[in-house]
Amino acid sequence: MAPTDRHAPKLASIEAARAIAALAVVLMHATHLMRVPQFSGHVALGGLFDFGYAGVDFFFVLSGFIITFVHHAELGGGAARCPGYLWKRFVRVFPIYWMVLAMTAGPSILSRLATGRTPVSELAAEDVPGTLLLWIGGGPPEYVGVAWSLQYEVLFYLSFCVLLLHRRGGLALYALWAALVIAQAFGQLPGALPWKLGDPHCLQFLMGVATGLIARRATLPLMRGQWLLAGAAFVAAVLYERLGPQGPHAFGGRVALGLASALVLATLVAMERRRPVPVPALLAQLGAASYSLYLAHCLLINIVLALLAKAGVYRALPEALTFSIAVTAAVAGGWLIGRWLELPVVAWLRRRRSPPAVHAPAVAA
Repeated sequence: MAPTDRHAPKLASIEAARAIAALAVVLMHATHLMRVPQFSGHVALGGLFDFGYAGVDFFFVLSGFIITFVHHAELGGGAARCPGYLWKRFVRVFPIYWMVLAMTAGPSILSRLATGRTPVSELAAEDVPGTLLLWIGGGPPEYVGVAWSLQYEVLFYLSFCVLLLHRRGGLALYALWAALVIAQAFGQLPGALPWKLGDPHCLQFLMGVATGLIARRATLPLMRGQWLLAGAAFVAAVLYERLGPQGPHAFGGRVALGLASALVLATLVAMERRRPVPVPALLAQLGAASYSLYLAHCLLINIVLALLAKAGVYRALPEALTFSIAVTAAVAGGWLIGRWLELPVVAWLRRRRSPPAVHAPAVAA
């Protein structure tokens, strides 16, 4: 979390939205992890939660929104702002990622060492930067399946330095970036941009940046029932992304989900400015630990499914019950990792290098 005024209001609704997005991803992955032959052999529950992928789209918009909303006062502050900002981003992303990576890769490495084999032979040398450093040009990440999205996050966080260096120049570069993404989507470029800079997820991040700027510089309107409209828009975007003419994961669906996510965030901020939005404490806590949940849920689900299979009860249980057990264990485990491992480590590391305070509403960044 960026340094904040201790008396500033907390945007609890943003934490709740973060928790819901993470839960959607967990539900989707649980149904697909059950499809391997030693488990169900098919996508569980008929793919009922395939819409959970929209949680990832929301996270990309949320990333752009939060870093802009939290660091708005630092925009254009010059090179002196970059080290502190980059340290906060590093502390937020890498320590817990490396811990989960070790948990995931550890059994494979130990097994190979015990049998005299090369411990990481499945990890090619060219994949090491992508796996250990999350460099998007360093090959796809191994072991932690969701780490592909973290490669985009690292790219986004690095790019944000241009706004810290020069606000207007950075905004101009971001506008150019958005134009290039759109041009690539419509085949107007001679080739693809490097480092996946032309991916629609980049446009979602830029939508989040734009939403954060507007939220910090203007009074957002709030109509009666706007939260219902925002929710309906998000549901419509999910349906369009899944069932639209371009098919799932296409450019149009990504744009629709990005715009709907931006509307949800703008609505939540407008509601919070009118009066604090009541959020159940457990949901707020899960939102604070959502990064750990996002990172560790696949590992935890696989462990639970493997234990049920080893105990010989997997196929004896109703599929919905097996699914519920796996999801519950993953959510509880992710929350525990976040509360007792990630958040204390992040707090300790940030205390090691504390830049001057910047007054902003408190949102975990």
